[in-house]
Amino acid sequence: MSLYLAAALLPLVPAVASIAATIGNGAWSGVTGPLVRAVTPDALLYSAACVVVAAPLAGVAVAAGQPPRTLDRGRQPAMDTVRRLTIATLVFCAVSASLTVARLGLDADTLRFVAASHAVLASATVALSALGALFGTVFRDPLDAAAVSVTVALAAAYGVLVAGAPVGELPPPMLKAALLASPVMTVATAAHVDLVRTDIWYQISPLAHIRLEYPAWSTVCGSYLLAGGAGFLAAMWCRTGRGPAREQGL
Repeated sequence: MSLYLAAALLPLVPAVASIAATIGNGAWSGVTGPLVRAVTPDALLYSAACVVVAAPLAGVAVAAGQPPRTLDRGRQPAMDTVRRLTIATLVFCAVSASLTVARLGLDADTLRFVAASHAVLASATVALSALGALFGTVFRDPLDAAAVSVTVALAAAYGVLVAGAPVGELPPPMLKAALLASPVMTVATAAHVDLVRTDIWYQISPLAHIRLEYPAWSTVCGSYLLAGGAGFLAAMWCRTGRGPAREQGL
């Protein structure tokens, strides 16, 4: 239950942060409806940043907390891990989508925007939680699993932005693949945020000075779901193969 509660509360963090970052040291009494609507895409970007850390940690926590096997009606712990993480993802994205609609207003354009952006956000969350579940199954120490999974997720999310000049020299197919691997970039694109040309990244990343071809959101969703499915299957295979050894404490 704590997992689902955390998933429901997490969207509040980027929602508040997007407003706080805009008003700076100003008074909250000056927050207006137009301001809230204007920073809604930023809230989705902050949501992606939260997910890059929270989703792998959730995957590790759920997977590491499962025994090698259960005798409860033959249910395998690996399937329970997938179920719990999928429900948590749905809760997180449902709350985030509701907050986005509340900020923008209910109309056809808003619904299309929410559908596309949250499809990408949900599929990225699935892939990242599967990454955490895999490492939570492979590593005996949950702290090691958490450290490695978050490191990999951060590298995928921000590596293309901070790698420097070599990124700008990549062949177009490899650059497109690097953009696809970054949940922050893909969610930003779905939220209509030109991340590489914001003030900070314009000064740091060479991507702001070259022409970028972003993958379609349907391609992004399919790729992330495929990666997530592969991660969950790999975790299931590792758990099944290591079950007897783990039961003996080896």
